[in-house]
Amino acid sequence: MKKAGQIGLGILFSGIAFTSLALYVNANIPPKPVVFSALEGRAWVDECLKLHPEVKWLAEGHVRKTEEGRATAHGAYSEQLFGKKEIEFDRTIMTIEFLRHVLRGTYKDYEVLTAAQPRDIRLSFESFLTLHQEGKRLLKSKWNGLSEVQMAEAMETALVLGDIGKSEKARELFKPYGINQPDHDDFYGEAIQIIKEHPELSPSFSHLPRAAKRLLCEIANLAHYGHVTHLEGGPGMFNKLKKSGLPSKDPIALSVDLFVHGCDVGGALGHVDNRSSLVYTEPAHKAMQAMGDAVRVLSDPQTTEWDAYNSYLGVRASWLGLSSEDRSDRVLVRIGAMLRLSTPEEGAILRNAMLELNGNMRDRIAAALDIQQDDQPSRTPTYMPAVLVNLSNNPELGDSKEIRLSNAIKIGLPFIARVLENHKELLARGEFNPNIPLNFNRIAGIAKTSPHSLDKAFSIDEEGMIDLINI
Repeated sequence: MKKAGQIGLGILFSGIAFTSLALYVNANIPPKPVVFSALEGRAWVDECLKLHPEVKWLAEGHVRKTEEGRATAHGAYSEQLFGKKEIEFDRTIMTIEFLRHVLRGTYKDYEVLTAAQPRDIRLSFESFLTLHQEGKRLLKSKWNGLSEVQMAEAMETALVLGDIGKSEKARELFKPYGINQPDHDDFYGEAIQIIKEHPELSPSFSHLPRAAKRLLCEIANLAHYGHVTHLEGGPGMFNKLKKSGLPSKDPIALSVDLFVHGCDVGGALGHVDNRSSLVYTEPAHKAMQAMGDAVRVLSDPQTTEWDAYNSYLGVRASWLGLSSEDRSDRVLVRIGAMLRLSTPEEGAILRNAMLELNGNMRDRIAAALDIQQDDQPSRTPTYMPAVLVNLSNNPELGDSKEIRLSNAIKIGLPFIARVLENHKELLARGEFNPNIPLNFNRIAGIAKTSPHSLDKAFSIDEEGMIDLINI
């Protein structure tokens, strides 16, 4: 009996030790990325929030929402979870969902992602497979020893953290570290360096292996690819990327950055539809691929930012039936890219709408938007395309796409030209910080609700935010 008791105690203590060891091991094994989860719908979102609590920052307190597209409450995860609409939360969840569908790459995933897209611009299955194959290539790249699961974790975490600068909670969290950039991309670029030294600030980042942490820090805020895609600025959009040397010394890291950006674009209207991507259509895919090709022009150390800019502008000009050598056409190409136009027919509508403006205004618009090689680099304005896109989608401005597009140009471009002129004057007088970009986000919101108000006076605050006076 005594011996049996000793054996029983031995088994008991062994079991306790084994259980403790198992708990210790499990506590120190990073959870798998949610893009590999078998759960769906609300259960999947709940799992996402357990792994990435930072996403909740986009649903807590004041959040700087992007004014593009009209939000709908139907089926929104933020409505289900918090009882109210949280646009940036829904957008971020959709970016991760987009990554998940692309990495799985089945026809069912394709159907889900494209179900709500208009048939004439629906993403083709061939293009979807191109995205899938690129994702799989990057997962298998073994960048600095990362496994497929670890690379997926890095991609997922990049999407989670990319927009934390829109959260006032995040801004309060990082304020003691001197992070106060008004632009959310600039905020993220600085915050990720603080997170690297203080990983406890970000549970998602802290779970990553060392190489994945290095990858996120290496690619953070090197370029705003959306600005490039829509030709929102000039060659200066490529400056940081060129100076980093990333395109030539680490093409895999660059490809990861571009791929993650594509997923971010794919979820951009997640507050409107939480299952299908309303943004990543076939024309969007075509533009993203061309933008990536232009960025990779810099893989040759001898090329310049102007070479990359001209490469992409030339492609966009060819789509619109315009000349990349003619100065007037180059301005039209920029406007066309901001409006997501990509056919010769749309190029003709664009040209005709411009001709309906008086000559003086056409000259002012051209002066404001013409980019020359010897121009001094400056900060790219943000959300300028959102103003034009929201105007072109506003039913108040016409019954047909062509009429709305024409009115968007006649209302939006004079306003944008006035703002850019005033901004240039403020800079010349030393009355505005040249390191802070103009922000048209509030104007984009007004374009959805009161488009004819854009002929009124405006103001530019110290954070670059533009607003109408006395509206």
